[in-house]
Amino acid sequence: MARRTLMFGLSFSLFSSPVSATLGQPLPAGRELVAPQALALKAAPPALYSVAQSRDETGRVIREFARQADGVVFAVAWQGPALPDMRQLLGDYFSSYVSSQQSNRAGLNRLEGRRPGLTVISAGRARAFFGLAYVPALVPAGLDIDQLK
Repeated sequence: MARRTLMFGLSFSLFSSPVSATLGQPLPAGRELVAPQALALKAAPPALYSVAQSRDETGRVIREFARQADGVVFAVAWQGPALPDMRQLLGDYFSSYVSSQQSNRAGLNRLEGRRPGLTVISAGRARAFFGLAYVPALVPAGLDIDQLK
C-alpha cells in the first residue's frame, strides 16, 4: 500500500514531455531531469543516477532512471490508468518481457519476470497499473535497485 501511496504522490510532481527514451539507450539531450530526492525516493548517492519523468495525456507517469556517468537508461517505472507502450519503453528487451509474461506464475494481475538481462515487476487492474523494469547489468555499481521502488 505504501508503494501505491508513493506512486500516487509522484503523479503530482513536476512533469516534462512524454517518454522518449528506451531501456538500455541514452536519454535524449535536453530532457528535463529531476533529482531523485525530489521524487521522495529513498536517498541514494546523487552521482549514481538521474531521473527523467513525464506524464502523457492519459495521466500515465513514466520515470526513466539513467546512469549519471553516461546517461544510459537502466530502469523504467510506470504508473497510471493503462500500461504504457511496452515495446517503445523496453526496446531491445521487449522479447524478454513477452517471455516473462508467457511463463508468469505470480498471478492474474501481477508479473514478476526475471530473465537473464531483464527484470520486470508489474501489477494492476483497470485504471490502476504500475511497474518497474530494469537491466541488472546496467544498474550503477553501489545502487540498491530497491531504492527505485
